[in-house]
Amino acid sequence: MLDPSFYPHEVEKVELVETHISWVFLTGLYAYKVKKAVDYGFLDFTTLAKRKFFVKEELRLNRRLSPEVYLGMVEIRENEGRFSLEGEGETVEVALKMRELKRDWRLDLLLKERLLTPQVMELLGRRIALFHQEAANDPYISSFGEPEKVMVNIKENFDQTEQFIDLTIPRTWYDLLKDYSFGFLRDQRDLFFKRVREGFVREGHGDLHTENIYWDGEKLYILDCIEFNERFRYQDNASDVAFLTMDLEAKGFEKESWRFLNSYLEISGDFALLKLLKFYKIYRAYVRGKIESFKLTVDQEAKGRACNYFEMAFNYLKTKRNPFLLATCGLIGSGKTTLAKELASRLGAILVRSDSIRKLSLGLRPSEHRFEPFGEGIYSSGITERTYKLMIEIAREVIKDGYPVILDGSFSKKWQRNLVRELGSELQVPYLFLYTKCPYELLLERLKERQDISDGRPEILDDQIKAFEIPDELLQEFLLEVDTQKPFDYEVLVGKIKERFL
Repeated sequence: MLDPSFYPHEVEKVELVETHISWVFLTGLYAYKVKKAVDYGFLDFTTLAKRKFFVKEELRLNRRLSPEVYLGMVEIRENEGRFSLEGEGETVEVALKMRELKRDWRLDLLLKERLLTPQVMELLGRRIALFHQEAANDPYISSFGEPEKVMVNIKENFDQTEQFIDLTIPRTWYDLLKDYSFGFLRDQRDLFFKRVREGFVREGHGDLHTENIYWDGEKLYILDCIEFNERFRYQDNASDVAFLTMDLEAKGFEKESWRFLNSYLEISGDFALLKLLKFYKIYRAYVRGKIESFKLTVDQEAKGRACNYFEMAFNYLKTKRNPFLLATCGLIGSGKTTLAKELASRLGAILVRSDSIRKLSLGLRPSEHRFEPFGEGIYSSGITERTYKLMIEIAREVIKDGYPVILDGSFSKKWQRNLVRELGSELQVPYLFLYTKCPYELLLERLKERQDISDGRPEILDDQIKAFEIPDELLQEFLLEVDTQKPFDYEVLVGKIKERFL
């Protein structure tokens, strides 16, 4: 397969990429993956029948996210000592045929070169949220979210890393992480069963990190779902989310991690996964530390990477955030959402959007537009009241889970703003309103060009202006005006916010 003439299409050269479980032959137009005849316990490719089965599984699973890339299974045949793809003779091996993607489209490399806009991370969050909603779920799959089955993976990690104590992980860290993980599973049994009952355990991806994601400038491609072991992909959605957020943070892209997370929550509405996020981020960082430790005999740099991942798991264990509460206030088109998204990524806060919560609470997808007359339909006063109260309830739980919150809505009425003030007082957390302002003409211009889940548009602007209650009842210490007419320095704004919360 290293010979260009082996292939039934034009090939100038062949590049081989080898992993511990496969060979991948890159031919320029297509890539061919051949599974090695190996048995590592957690996977078994030792017979041709098994390799055929798992190639078909790889196709099935990955076509859910990237059907354009996963093209089919091809047979390698032998006839009188000569081998061919799909030619005459007996089938002696199979390969997965894929569209070859350019290496410089890989997400981690694009992020490193600062070639991605924030919108790509938001698109990725939406993509994964919809993927999880559509992923298979049945009683058997759901059972893998039960604490006893989650414990199988957790215990395996600590059993397999005992040999690396004081080599890549200090004994103290090992003991503390083990005690936390086992303790969380024991103390939060009801939470795990609740997630099972509510349908959040699905046939997910299982290996969702930046090296398996590509962006060609127009489209995302998400590759390499785990096909070889069902217990690694039958999991709580929180585990996939935790893997990618952890991987982004490990590579130094913390702002992008928050962009992805908040976009995922905007579409899924699954704020309850935050109760599990620390647990699964520790699990995922620990797995990476374990894998790097396994490479010590063949890779001199593996020790440093392993130590870094174990340190990351330990830091997740000890890191505590200081919750706070921010709420936007302003007319449609005044830049509230743009401001809230950027601040959430810079401050490490969970974003709760009224546009999303309103629709999710009515059984609608956030991306589904409902261009109702002002104050009617899903924007009636009754539904609006319910939406804002639900946002407050979500914020209450998220803050109790230890996260800062940014509420993104118009908060155009005094009673709505009072909800924020009451929550801040109740939970004893600092709160602040960000009052966004800009000229009328700019509001109209932005609303005409808007591409978002929001249903804000020029036709209802005048009605909102008439109904808007200017927040003059707020004391100056709880209000920060933000002029969004021109670009401003976010670092300065972040500094002002932090000053208010000191």
